Amino acid sequence: MESLRFIHAADLHLDSPFRGLANVSPKLRDTLQSATLGALESIIDHTIQSKSDFLVIAGDLYDSRDRSLRALVAFRRQMERLAERDISVYIVHGNHDPLNGWGSEFQLPPNVTTFAGKPITESVIRRGKEIARVTGVSYARERVTENLAATMRPDEDSPYSVGVLHANVGGHTGHADYAPVTLEELTASGFHYWALGHVHTRSILAAEPAAVAYPGNPQGRNARETGPRGCLQVDVDRSGVAHLEFIETSRVRWAHVELSIRELSRMDKLIAAMQNGAAEAAAAFEGPTVVRCTLRGNGPLHRDLQRDGMADELLEQLQSVLPAETVRIATGPELDFESLARTESMISDFLKLADHALEDPDLRQKLMDNLGPLFRRKELNQPDDARLRDWIERATSMGVDLLLDS
Repeated sequence: MESLRFIHAADLHLDSPFRGLANVSPKLRDTLQSATLGALESIIDHTIQSKSDFLVIAGDLYDSRDRSLRALVAFRRQMERLAERDISVYIVHGNHDPLNGWGSEFQLPPNVTTFAGKPITESVIRRGKEIARVTGVSYARERVTENLAATMRPDEDSPYSVGVLHANVGGHTGHADYAPVTLEELTASGFHYWALGHVHTRSILAAEPAAVAYPGNPQGRNARETGPRGCLQVDVDRSGVAHLEFIETSRVRWAHVELSIRELSRMDKLIAAMQNGAAEAAAAFEGPTVVRCTLRGNGPLHRDLQRDGMADELLEQLQSVLPAETVRIATGPELDFESLARTESMISDFLKLADHALEDPDLRQKLMDNLGPLFRRKELNQPDDARLRDWIERATSMGVDLLLDS
């Protein structure tokens, strides 16, 4: 077969609103509001500069069922740039932007193939020769709970087959269980590459017999989506092996700074530690970095941190250095947990159980499984492991306080 190159992107959420940043400058607010559109432009820039053969986008191009006109116009403009260079684009729609939403009939240039609610296959032609076939299926409605992958089949004579799907593979926690499918089903399907969307964290699930990947979203949209975000460049060699390279497209980064108050005895030291930590996080990226700071641990500063309005005052100090989203206070009083754990008391048993929950990933998974129905019922993303550990630590401090007062 001939070697080829394509770009795999997903979860653009174009024109997604940024909330909770009322105190930032107007210039930064404009930068944040246009960040998802800027990330799309970066994807197209790289697609052109890398001389890629085609681009696939695996769902959630838009942030809501009813697209914004600004997002529709911006997306068409970028597709026209690819059309001018004869670069094909293959897109599916996901749960955020199903086919039945407003704006789905917005005209796109002829180089763009939008897959329907049933699987179809399109050929990729380069200089008159077929180099690949792309199969995809879109969400006809917002909530798709059936296994769409089971309806997709590659052509046996395809030189290289790409499946494009917006789905939750293996019941990935933290995301709605739409179009559920197992990794084993995907790798046994006969496709050479599965271009997935839906999970916002970049993940290479398999390399063979089929490459299966989530590129993550190209622009973090809140403080939970920290670090570099982007798309994948997929280079397929003559033997059909896919080599994946991450391409960052973020216009703004989010960073999470965590500090323990255990060794901090004065408020001025805490402020300095917060500002230094934020500056270090921002130094890794040329563009704007928005920081969230979480204060943890037990120490003498806990009492001062409980004063009314202290979180807002600390946020103001942090924002004097760089953009910040919030300061979360999850501290506890100065306690000798080691001594308490050695006592023969209910507190000792409680601390041992809490330590076990922090150290044992299987126990944390059981806790997350028990919380799962509640989050699904309220249509909320399930907490990741870091968030669950945070809750356990905070619950431990609160529990010790209550037991000491009883």
